[in-house]
Amino acid sequence: MHVLIADDDPTYRNLMEDLLTRYGFEVTAAENGRAAYEALVDHPDMRLVLLDWMMPEMDGYEVCRRIKQQEWGDRIYTIIVTGSRMRDDLLRIVVAGADDYLIKPFDPLDLKIRVHAATRIIELRAELTEARAELEKLRSVPVPVAGGAAEGGRPDDRPTRQGL
Repeated sequence: MHVLIADDDPTYRNLMEDLLTRYGFEVTAAENGRAAYEALVDHPDMRLVLLDWMMPEMDGYEVCRRIKQQEWGDRIYTIIVTGSRMRDDLLRIVVAGADDYLIKPFDPLDLKIRVHAATRIIELRAELTEARAELEKLRSVPVPVAGGAAEGGRPDDRPTRQGL
């Protein structure tokens, strides 16, 4: 799976990139919000995005908000990475459309847990999308009328004595 990380702090950006690569992900890293958003537009295969909350040019809130406004935004699982523990800030993260958040400094195990849960949700979303497409195909198949000759009924569909 292709993952985008965006953080203006090179220490966190490099840490997340290293950990996610070890976990088997293909990683694209951006150093600000504008570069992150452009990377998403250029790489439609990305499904998981980790955004720092406070970045130059475009913060994580604005990137997340813009993602969710796009027709493809619902296929992106967004995790906001923040140093804030303030409840109002965490509420803004949810209101912006983020699926989850991770508070800095974080333990690498916490990142792994969040990304593992995100991966499961992304896979389930993909399965749901496939099931919906299959259901739509089935809905377009004509259904024979019950009770006719093809169903073992009388050819003229008149009730029999047993059916009275």
